[in-house]
Amino acid sequence: MIVDAYSHTGLPRFQTVADYRGIMRREGIGKAVLSSFDSSPDLAGIHAAFTEQPEIFRGLGVPLGKDHGEIAAGARAQLAAGFTGLRMTARDVLERPFLLDIVGEAGGVVLAVGRLAEAACAQALHDALQRHEGLTVIGGHFAGGGEPDELEQYPVAGLFAHPRFAVVFSRHGGYPASSIRLWARSIVARAGWSRILWGAEAPLLFWRNETMPAAMAWIDFLEPTADERAAFFGGNAERIYFARPHQPGPLALPFDPWTYINEVPAGLWANGLPVPQEIAGRLVQDWLAAGGEGTLGGHLETVLQRALPKLSKSRG
Repeated sequence: MIVDAYSHTGLPRFQTVADYRGIMRREGIGKAVLSSFDSSPDLAGIHAAFTEQPEIFRGLGVPLGKDHGEIAAGARAQLAAGFTGLRMTARDVLERPFLLDIVGEAGGVVLAVGRLAEAACAQALHDALQRHEGLTVIGGHFAGGGEPDELEQYPVAGLFAHPRFAVVFSRHGGYPASSIRLWARSIVARAGWSRILWGAEAPLLFWRNETMPAAMAWIDFLEPTADERAAFFGGNAERIYFARPHQPGPLALPFDPWTYINEVPAGLWANGLPVPQEIAGRLVQDWLAAGGEGTLGGHLETVLQRALPKLSKSRG
């Protein structure tokens, strides 16, 4: 069974849970970990997904709030409601280390996104793992990429060697191909196939004009065995996320999460097309409603062909 260890849901920026469930059915994905994001903090939607369909979904919350007390209370409320952990940026790790302790005390998962091969960030995450025996840390998007020799240096080497540190291979098309392949090969050599996971990062892979089959085939250059492939595409995520105790409760946040929405442009393609984030959400939804065939870029071309007037021929 394929388990997507990292995708986003939440309008107006991303996709609804129902949208992604349709993609999962079409692409043969059996389970998914849905991550919130501060630009579209649809915590209620993710909470409903893993409460109503716990056999299919798990959820990661997001730090929100106006100050230390509110951010801490919000994090605890999300964990108490059944979120497996929090998505944290490298900046969160360095500036809000108390969140690592909150998740660690709950025996949860921190999905850390950013350059984890930076010494300060690696040290903070490693120290948190040492403090909390129940904590798991996962580096999102290839742990931010890096140079292979960084994996041999202190304190990065200690983090990547830790048995409760894993890396999700996501954002496959978001890095230069040659460098990220070299980095991925080095991670596998360091962590083995038991500590790497596959993540689609939907719908952002569609923004890059990528397809789900291409994201699944990306790992083929490493020539995994059948057992290694099974671990990478599902077994490891099943163990880390779905095998741990899961008891959803009411989502009783001390604030309205939409009060703290962080609106940022949605960069739809690598060469740059920043648009209001609502347009990104509407575009993906329209593409899926039309059948989700081909690529998001191809659908955008269809939309533009319908909407734009034909070029007028100048008369000289």
